[in-house]
Amino acid sequence: MYAENSYPSNHTFKVNKGLLVPKRKLAKRHYKIHKLYPQQLTSFLDVSSSKGFFVFDAAKESTCTRALGIDVNDYDIDFCNAIKQCTDYQRATFEKMTLRELAERIDDFGGPFQTALLINSYQYFYFGSVVSRDSYANHDEIFQLLHRVCTGRVIFNNRVNLEDCQNIDQVLDSPDKAQHYSRIEIFTAASKYFNISEHGKIGKYPLWALDAK
Repeated sequence: MYAENSYPSNHTFKVNKGLLVPKRKLAKRHYKIHKLYPQQLTSFLDVSSSKGFFVFDAAKESTCTRALGIDVNDYDIDFCNAIKQCTDYQRATFEKMTLRELAERIDDFGGPFQTALLINSYQYFYFGSVVSRDSYANHDEIFQLLHRVCTGRVIFNNRVNLEDCQNIDQVLDSPDKAQHYSRIEIFTAASKYFNISEHGKIGKYPLWALDAK
């Protein structure tokens, strides 16, 4: 089943009697990320929702009135909507759209969100991917848009050094942008819009909490 055995392997789960049960890697990731949620989760956004686990998980919180996942992958959006139909996570919503499109339409979704995730996808926002060549001009644009869609905390866990990026073809197609893909430049751009606290790593990559200024 796609939920259990597909890439990324750290985002796999089982569906058991209508409930989503994370597999080992996702359970460890979820534990660290969930600790950074506010004490009372009121609205939740995942800007690269993949198989949707974090959106479904937020939707089960009684205090969370909005739980939205966006992605540019048709298959993932269709998959999440299919999971929604056969489980009790009815407050979870999924839309195929980019971060830029969401920022332009944020009022259609009830306004900015309290809590947002940007997990294992920053490299694709910056350079594009095989799924979508859509990308952003620079780090500043990405964090400015994140600030427009989240007025609380963005939880950030991503590859922040060029040598770790997986979208090699897209990196090679953008040599000028590649010169500016580094931890210090990403951190500096984010600091313009957010106060950043560091919370160790998940795997080899930094885990940051970005609190909107």
